This record gives sequence, structure tokens and C-alpha cells, in this order.
Amino acid sequence: MKKFDILITDHIAEEGIEILEKAESVNYEIRAGISNADLKHILGNYDAVITRSGTTVDADLLENTGKLKIIGRAGVGLDNVDIETASKKGLIVMNAPTGNTYAAVELTMGMILAACRKIPAANSSVKAGEWNRKKFMGIQLLDKTLGIVGIGRIGGNVVTRCKAFGMKVLAYDPYVKQSRAENLGVTLCNSLDEVLSQADVITLHTPLTEETNCMIAKPQFDIMKDGAVFVNCARGGLVDEDALYEAVKSGKLFSAATDVFSYEPPKGMKLLELDNIFVTPHIGANTHEGQKGVAVIICEQIVNALEGRSYANAVNIPYMKSLLPEELQRYFELARSMGRLASQFITGRPEEIRFTMVGKRFEEDFGERTFDSPFNYQPFTIAALKGFLEVVLEDSVSFINSPYLAKDRNINIMEAKNDHYDKYNDLLVLTVKTNDGKETTIGGTLFAENIGKILFIDNYTLDLEASGNYIYFRNNDRPGIVGKVATLLGENNINIANFGLARVGSKGSEAISFVLVDDKVSSEVVKKISNLEDIIEAKYIRI
Repeated sequence: MKKFDILITDHIAEEGIEILEKAESVNYEIRAGISNADLKHILGNYDAVITRSGTTVDADLLENTGKLKIIGRAGVGLDNVDIETASKKGLIVMNAPTGNTYAAVELTMGMILAACRKIPAANSSVKAGEWNRKKFMGIQLLDKTLGIVGIGRIGGNVVTRCKAFGMKVLAYDPYVKQSRAENLGVTLCNSLDEVLSQADVITLHTPLTEETNCMIAKPQFDIMKDGAVFVNCARGGLVDEDALYEAVKSGKLFSAATDVFSYEPPKGMKLLELDNIFVTPHIGANTHEGQKGVAVIICEQIVNALEGRSYANAVNIPYMKSLLPEELQRYFELARSMGRLASQFITGRPEEIRFTMVGKRFEEDFGERTFDSPFNYQPFTIAALKGFLEVVLEDSVSFINSPYLAKDRNINIMEAKNDHYDKYNDLLVLTVKTNDGKETTIGGTLFAENIGKILFIDNYTLDLEASGNYIYFRNNDRPGIVGKVATLLGENNINIANFGLARVGSKGSEAISFVLVDDKVSSEVVKKISNLEDIIEAKYIRI
């Protein structure tokens, strides 16, 4: 039997080692704490490497990968792994996102209780020889309202536990269906402000993305209830820490608790000066059970992958796309762009995504089924899913995990192949059904020189390049509107690269426009366009 060699560069739980020990196809070696300089010389001798946080797997380390096939991290984050370089080298990058879910959930509950009852401060007071019970008057959770941002795997479990304390729950998560909220017994709100303004206790459980960066700042603290409690065990960059400091110091908030910071360790940070801000050193995953969980998951996945069996939690897609003919690789990228466009175009919550491949080019099945298991979707469908979800989830969504993330959000995925669609051949069609009863359908194909184009959105016929920065607006079709928008863009030093306009029906009906511009457009400019007469809606869309 062929033996696979695995190198372990950080300490992992013994339960993971036992899995490798029992696998007859595996030899393993533990070199915990090995330097990158030494590791670089030997990395190519191994089929897989397992790390945690001690090893930085960067481009320099991956210069000569030899027979290396897999990089596995026994944990959730992958900040220490250069995923792009690994993917270009054809390496599978894995993590273990579910192994420490309950550790993170239980820390959140501990932080909520600590902040509401000031337990850490009371503990320190008694140990200092004091006995001042009045100083530690707290807040009970019974009949209070929890405001939770993000009800995915961790957030959903926090909801369950808070409801056991007798709390009512308001949730904000634009990427879950109403049915998930109903299953959890929570009220799903349409805006973040709606949650923040009504909650007694607020907790964050969302990834850090361009959209969520600093999502809680002074305006958000200002609309919170006086005396609210704020908890962040998700990501430090979600919160403006200076604004949090001011909200607690001024008495606007009763207290706060955070396990994460915008820079770590948070030396010199003002938050540390206040007695009613309770902090921990990013220990969300630090339980014996959590470390056991991630070690078991990563070791099982690596053995399965090396032995040719199905596995999950790969965060890249090393060769699904590269196995496609060059032209179909362009369709793969087009599908992803269509997903990104749909995600930014729709207004409701996604309930169903249908992806249809039209024409003879798509008759053959493509894709490595091991990667898709248990979802046997074609690579084009997966590309569209990734594009759709990455607008909000960014780095936490991959070509591999996008079907799982869609399932977690109760989004039904449907895939089909057709010989023709209306008057079109060789077409990709993406339809998104939302909770408001609307359906948005986008069609795209390749033109000369393999340029991806968006041909239609619903009943509007278009001719848009499937990449770039766009200003989209919908308006009452009356003379002068396009000129007003162009003038406004010029006044704001925004250069127009192209302009696509479409309408259904005759003059006086509604029209839509996509303005291709050179750079990202600020929310202030979009708001100015929205305020123009006869403009119904306006958005900045990046495809």
C-alpha cells in the first residue's frame, strides 16, 4: 500500500494524532515549532502539512512544494495561509470551521452574563478584600430582548441558549430565509437599526468583510437603548472601538464585553481603562473540546482526501476550473460575475437560486465529484453560488463551501440544462427567488474574444460587460434624467467608461441604466442620484 507522509508543525489534540495513527496509509511526523527557514527545505517531502497558528504558510514557504498536496489548519481562520499562492500551486487548503462552534457559543454566553452581572469585576473586588454588593447591581436576562446580528451556525446556537434564559430575540441577517428565523423562534428584522434600537443585549456573529467593517460605530451606538449591553465575540474590525469606549464611558451603555480587537494584543487601547468593559484575549476557540474537535476534523479530512474519499471544508478549488476547456473557464468566471450581480441587484431575502445551462457547450458533465460531495452541482453552478454569497461573506465563502453555506441559510439550489432558451443559444441563466415573492432572472453569454456579457435582466435587454464598477438606477422614463445623472457624476469627478440603458414598453414607462465607471462610487454620490427627480432607486454594484 502506498504511504502518504504528513507533517504536523503545531501542537494539536491527541485525538487527531490517534486518527493518523490508525490510518494504515499514513506516516506522520511532528515538528511543532519548526521555523519557516527549516520548514522550507523539507516541506516538499510531505503529502500534507497540518498547522494551527504557529506556522505562516506564505508564498516564500511554498516556493518549492514538491509532492505536497494538502495544507490543513486545525482551526477556523486562515489568516496565516496564502490561499491564492496555494491554489496556484494546485494545493488543497482545508480548515475545520465546525470543530469549535460550541466553544465560541459558550464564550458568548459567558460574556453576556459577565457583562450583565459584572462578574469579573465582582470577583476582583472580593479578592481585593472588599465587600461592596451595591457596586455590582446587575441586569437579569429574563424578559429582556436580545438583538443578534448574524444567525448562522454560531449565532443560531446563541439564540437557542438565550431563549432558554427567557429572552425575546430580534435578529438581523440579510442572508437567511424567513423560515430559518421561524425555526429558531426569532423575529427577523429588515434593518440593523431596527434591531439595535430595540435590544437590551446586543451580540455580533458575522464575518468581517468590506461591508461589515466598522458596522457598529457612533451612529449605531447612539440609537441603542440607554443602558443596553454590547457583546462582540466575532471579529474586532466590526466595531469602532473608540466609539464603544465613549458609549460605555458616557453611561449610554450599561456595559460591554469583547473577546476580539482590531489589533491584537490591544496594548494601549482605551477600552482597557474602563471597569465595565470586560475583555478576554481572543479565547473563543480555547476549550479542550474545541481543540479536540478541530484536530479530529482536519485529520479525518486529510486522510480521506489522500485516500481518494469525499471530504468537506476545503476553502479553495485547486483544479475544478483548470480542468475545463479554456472557453468554458470563461463561462465559469461569467457565472461567478452573474452571481455577484444578482446578490447586489435583489432587494428581498434569497429563498431559491436556479441556475440553467443552455446549449450544446454544456451537454457534458464537468467537475470533480469528490469536490462537490454531497452536492453534485456543475462547476458553473458552484461559481454562481460563490459569486452570490461572497458579496456579503467575502473570504469565508469558497467554491467548495458555497453549497453548504447556501444550505445553512435554507436557500434551495436548483440546476438544469436546456437545449435553448427563448431566442438564445449557449447561455447561462440565473434566477433568484426572494421572500417578497419576486424573481430576478439574469442571462449571460460569451461574445467575441471570450468577453462575458450580461444580455438581460428580467424583461430588460442589455449589453453589459460582466465586470467592473457600475452605478445602477431605475427611473421613470422621461427626458433629461440620464443627463442629470451624468452631470452629477462629472461634478463628483467620476469618469464614465460606458453607459447601458434599457426600457420595457414605450416612452413613459420605467427604464434601467447601468453606468460603467472607473472607480468605486461612494454612498454619498449614490444617495444624490437617488434623490434626483424621477429616480426610483439607485445602487453601486461591483461585478
